[in-house]
Amino acid sequence: MNSNLNKAKSFYKKAEKSSIENNNPIEVVKTMVNELTKSMNIVISSTGKKDQNNVRAKHFSRALVIIYTLQTSLDFEKGEALAGKLFQVYEYCRKQLINCFSNKIIEGVIKAVNALNDIFVESRKKDAQPA
Repeated sequence: MNSNLNKAKSFYKKAEKSSIENNNPIEVVKTMVNELTKSMNIVISSTGKKDQNNVRAKHFSRALVIIYTLQTSLDFEKGEALAGKLFQVYEYCRKQLINCFSNKIIEGVIKAVNALNDIFVESRKKDAQPA
């Protein structure tokens, strides 16, 4: 698990450095959320498949690291209302992942992925529209 944590940190440091160079921290968050949904989907698809326990555990850990990073990067001073709501969404994702990993119940993680997509995919569509 420690090597997974180091890999995740390395990935996010690279993404953060790239985004900082471009002065666009929102892109870092979008990249992280994209990676989070990928890992959550892998947890969903590997649940109940004994031959995929290692993959499931890897992506469970990876998703939790991403959630922790997203939660700790929120700026409650600048955007209290938005930061509070995002924290709740991330916390919901965390709880549903733990429930899925412990009890093999995937429905909550599916809802969590859908919530992230509703928030972040919609914002990507808006960003892509011409002004």
